[in-house]
Amino acid sequence: MFVFFTITTEEKINKNKQIENLLKGVALADTSALEQLYDLIKTDVYAYALSKLKNTADAEDIMQDTFVNIYRYAKQYQAKGKPLAWVFTIELNLIRRFVQVSQRSLGLDESLLNVAEKTDTEQTIINNHFLQQLLSTLEEEEREIITLHVVSGLKHKEIAKLLNKGLSTILSKYNRAIKKLQLIVKEQA
Repeated sequence: MFVFFTITTEEKINKNKQIENLLKGVALADTSALEQLYDLIKTDVYAYALSKLKNTADAEDIMQDTFVNIYRYAKQYQAKGKPLAWVFTIELNLIRRFVQVSQRSLGLDESLLNVAEKTDTEQTIINNHFLQQLLSTLEEEEREIITLHVVSGLKHKEIAKLLNKGLSTILSKYNRAIKKLQLIVKEQA
């Protein structure tokens, strides 16, 4: 059975308030606030990294680096009701830097880019083999948009801003991806 996990508007608002309160604590160097923040959003952060890098070890490294940077830069966060967008911006910058360094240090030898042993779907954040197979059928950008919207609960407008794309582009890619997933689910049924 295929189920999308959705988050209600009220849950999202409550989660955003909780994240913002924890970021205030982190800004004051409260390590327990950082620990609580980690427990609250680690799945969102890991899912985003995994959707971009497609490698569990690299995604885990980026996730850890993201939390280090959250701790380092929490004082700079300005509460605007969208703390996850701020976190994903930090993470996206780390991912871009990681990819640039990897390509530079490996000389663009494609055979070396995936040296780390892949564990397919066994260590995914959802531990759902079927869902991971479905997501792997999508193009990278479609998978990224689905992950940011469905798993992390970002609005399409927020995703467009984060990815520096037009809202219409995000909506069309999201709808195309959903149609692909629905077709595969129908075929599997």
